[in-house]
Amino acid sequence: MTLNRTERGRQTRRRLLEAATEELVAHDGVMDFAAVAERAGLSPGAPYRHFASKSDLLVALVDAFYDEWEALAYRPTFEEISDDWWVCERERIQRTVEFHYAHPLGALVQQRLIGDAEAVRHQRLRTDSQVRGAVKNVSRGQALGRVPRHIDAELCGALLMGGVSQALHSALARRRRLPRERVICELQGFMQRVLCIEG
Repeated sequence: MTLNRTERGRQTRRRLLEAATEELVAHDGVMDFAAVAERAGLSPGAPYRHFASKSDLLVALVDAFYDEWEALAYRPTFEEISDDWWVCERERIQRTVEFHYAHPLGALVQQRLIGDAEAVRHQRLRTDSQVRGAVKNVSRGQALGRVPRHIDAELCGALLMGGVSQALHSALARRRRLPRERVICELQGFMQRVLCIEG
């Protein structure tokens, strides 16, 4: 939309995304346009000038969530931390858990509370992309000699991403969340066992 090309339009869009996030958190994954507009201090019609529908707004939230996550944990190479592939992967897991614990939508996204069919479909597309990235990463670990050749990279990539997702779902859904450090340790151990990494 042309509104989002101006600085004012971009600021209004950001306000709507922030307000939508607050609504989802306040109402356990439920929101409507009128409440979002009111929370953002805008007219009831304002959301429609930036998003075609509620689904469109939710898809934008999903994209923003995954973009932030991937920028933090998947786009860095972590070469500044170590030249050991496994040390870098441990850092990736740690950043993933920390991101989900810190982000206001971390629990909602993992619990699928968003509930909108288009947003869920879009989330699936983003998840599938992450699985493909995990498969490439496991293959890279094999090329570097850190992951045994007998490991099926495609199967393990899917297993690792699914395992991380379900573990975060379980940890974040509890009334009293597990300590982040414990979740990080458990997921690092899980990945190490799945990939048969020594040491």
